[in-house]
Amino acid sequence: MLNYKLSDHWTLEHTASFLALKKILTSEPVLKGHKWDGTHFIVMSDGCQDAFGVVLAQQLTMVMPDGWEVTKLHPISFTSK
Repeated sequence: MLNYKLSDHWTLEHTASFLALKKILTSEPVLKGHKWDGTHFIVMSDGCQDAFGVVLAQQLTMVMPDGWEVTKLHPISFTSK
């Protein structure tokens, strides 16, 4: 892989796509802060012989720009090994 040069294949279209993806991934946070207002915490886990993963989440209600209220399960924290 050290001999493979990306500059031979990378174009301005690739740069524009990369920047658009970067903007999408960083414009809205993946994790949200927890709420201590009595909202239940939800722990989801999965594992196998070699690895495991755990997500701590809460159901959060958001008001959309058009006025609709949407309740979604949103991750607060995660871990994996």
